[in-house]
Amino acid sequence: MENNNQVSDLDGNNTHNMEQELNNDIVIENKILKPIKKNEQAKELIKNSIELISQADSEIEATKESIEKDVRQFEEIKNTLLSSTITQSQILLEKASFVYIKPESDDPFEISLGNTNSNIKVRNISGGGITAFILAILAMLATAVGWIFVASTKVGVTIQPPVIPDDASINKIMSWIGGGMTGGEGNPLFGMITVGLTALIIGFMVYKLYVSIKENKNLKVANDTFEKSHIYVNKQKESKTEMEKIDEHIKKVVPLLEDYKVLLDEQNAKLQRIIHVEGILEDNSQYHQSSLQEMQESERLMEKAEELMTIPITKEGKINEKSINALNEARTIYEYYISKIYA
Repeated sequence: MENNNQVSDLDGNNTHNMEQELNNDIVIENKILKPIKKNEQAKELIKNSIELISQADSEIEATKESIEKDVRQFEEIKNTLLSSTITQSQILLEKASFVYIKPESDDPFEISLGNTNSNIKVRNISGGGITAFILAILAMLATAVGWIFVASTKVGVTIQPPVIPDDASINKIMSWIGGGMTGGEGNPLFGMITVGLTALIIGFMVYKLYVSIKENKNLKVANDTFEKSHIYVNKQKESKTEMEKIDEHIKKVVPLLEDYKVLLDEQNAKLQRIIHVEGILEDNSQYHQSSLQEMQESERLMEKAEELMTIPITKEGKINEKSINALNEARTIYEYYISKIYA
């Protein structure tokens, strides 16, 4: 029986504890949250704007670095081809009296990424407390001076700054403020209290008014900045997408040029053999038909390689369709030669 009673007590305690926890949860859930102040909202929006812009710029910079690396590889293989392999091909074709016409592009070569520089400025948000405090002090001084000026006029006391009125004049002024203006006897102490309280009230009102105006202005600026940051981020995303297309294109061009170098090196070896065996003849038609065909194949490979290196990869910061077409044609020619080797 004791065990059963203990079990019942335990169950009762557990139930009570669970109910208490549930009640606590309900209290927490029903807790009234303080509204977020406008300045806090503004600061949060500015913080988010900065993070969005920073992330977008970081992604752009990372993409730029990748492109710069690939461009360096492109320039290296381009210089190698032009200074050695293709130059050697031209020399050998000239010896064989075969005229090679170098392909020319209508537009100057370029790899341009367009304008990706940050053109958005994020202003810092300040609460305006210091300015509000200074304005409040000035308002308090103005209120006190106003009281004294009106009272001195009413009681016939002449005040000539920087001379401070005597005690009797000050008592007259404060007595008028402290009840004399309503027809009563007036009390200087009440006058001083009235001046002090009204100055404090006016100062407080000026402080709160300025802070409120500043908060509304800050929130408007923060909202505008947040909206502009989204527009900026979308533009940066578009730029990044276009840059990735350019980078992907260069990544395809570089290995294909390396493949062309291998083919042209082989063709140069064939041309050297032809010239060595058949000699230097005045007219290329005098060479054996198979030898002439090798010259024509060298010419074709040289043309496609040079087109890849001379046609602008970009145009106005975007991928150039002509360069894409040149890449596709060059790849088709390369695959054709490879198929011949393994036929």
